Amino acid sequence: MKNQRVLMVMVTCLASMSISPASAAPREVEEFCLDRLRNVPVSHPYGTGEAFMANCIANLTPAPTKTRKYRKY
Repeated sequence: MKNQRVLMVMVTCLASMSISPASAAPREVEEFCLDRLRNVPVSHPYGTGEAFMANCIANLTPAPTKTRKYRKY
């Protein structure tokens, strides 16, 4: 009986950690943004490439449609 509970908890945790559409961009979008990043001048400060990639992917992927409900404490 205890093994079944542990198994159910593990399955539930793994299912909740699966990648949602909002957290993963399609490979084509990432490749497109990487190609655009290669054309950015090198004189930018460290970390600008990561910000550029994040903004590029965010601009090309749709926003999530469901709103999150927060608990009031």
